Amino acid sequence: MIDMNGLVRVGKVLKSHGVNGEMAVSVPASLDWTDGLDCLVCMMDGIPVPFFIESLRERSATVILVKFEGYDNVDDIDRFMGVEVFMPARFVAEQDSGEPAWESFIGWKIEDSTAGSMGVIKAVDDSTPNILFLADDGTRERIIPANPAWIREVDRKGRILEYNLPEGLAEL
Repeated sequence: MIDMNGLVRVGKVLKSHGVNGEMAVSVPASLDWTDGLDCLVCMMDGIPVPFFIESLRERSATVILVKFEGYDNVDDIDRFMGVEVFMPARFVAEQDSGEPAWESFIGWKIEDSTAGSMGVIKAVDDSTPNILFLADDGTRERIIPANPAWIREVDRKGRILEYNLPEGLAEL
C-alpha cells in the first residue's frame, strides 16, 4: 500500500481533454513541474493508486494536461473524473517568493501551541493577498491565516502544521 505521508495533494481531475485519453487536472499556480516525475497518485475509491505518466504539459497556470500509460481514449478515463491527484512531496517546489505551495497542505492537520488541535485543512482561500486555510475539526470550521511567521514547525511525516497563533486568533 502507498504511504500517504510522502504524498502531497496537488489537485483533482476536472475533465477529459480531447479523445486520446488526456485529462485536465487542476493544480496550484505555484506548482513547479520538475523533470523526473514519472507517476501521479489518484485516490480511487479511497485507495491511493499510482499511475505512470505518458505525457504531461501545462495548459495554463492552474491546469495541466496529463495522459497515463495504457489509457488511450475517453472511455478509459471516465473513472478518473473528479478524483484527487497527489504527487511525491519531493517534487513540490517552493514558490519564487519562498512561500510554500499552500494548496499542497490540504488534508494536513493544524495544531496550535496554546489551543491544541485546530482541525484538518479542507481548502485554501487565495482570493486575497492574505492566504487563508479553511480547517474543520468535525465540530466547527476555522479560518487560519497561512502566515509563515506563525508556523513554528512543518511535520512532513505526520502531515501537521504546528502554529504559534497570536492570542485570540484561534477563536475565529
